[in-house]
Amino acid sequence: MPVTKASPASKWFNWLWHLADSARWMDPLPSFHRRGIILAGALVLLAFLWPSPRQPEQTERPVNVERTTTDVPLQAELSGRVDNSQQPKGDAQGQWTNYQIANGQTLAQLFRDHNLPVNDVFAMARVEGNDKPLSNLQAGQAVRIRQNSHGVVTGLAVTTEQGEILFTRQPDGAFLQVH
Repeated sequence: MPVTKASPASKWFNWLWHLADSARWMDPLPSFHRRGIILAGALVLLAFLWPSPRQPEQTERPVNVERTTTDVPLQAELSGRVDNSQQPKGDAQGQWTNYQIANGQTLAQLFRDHNLPVNDVFAMARVEGNDKPLSNLQAGQAVRIRQNSHGVVTGLAVTTEQGEILFTRQPDGAFLQVH
């Protein structure tokens, strides 16, 4: 009978097949079970080493919702529900613009509609007091918003039955309510 040379791959598979016979800690198990354990271990190892599919690169950047007091709105021009009966008046802290609350509109929606930082509304709501002039706005109610030259909201005035209530920005960025 002629002797054939075994290829390196068949030698490797032969060594792998008989590897279970040399594992003495598996002596109580039959050889079939030993080979099954080694095969299962190799599959688990292969699963851990298999490369994961690449995640597609995000084309959109996440939007940072928090704004600081130094942020400037992207649009400088205000449009929408502006009451033009009174011309905006300026003072040392900025230019006043008049608005009128629409039916079902909240102050936060008014700020969103005019590209103003909504976080300023939440900061004012923290100091609005028990009478809640910002939370109880009615349709048609007048609101004046003061912005400085950088577009930062420096004040808000709400006209109520008790008179005008003014919210002014403090140097630390918080708001203060003044009757």
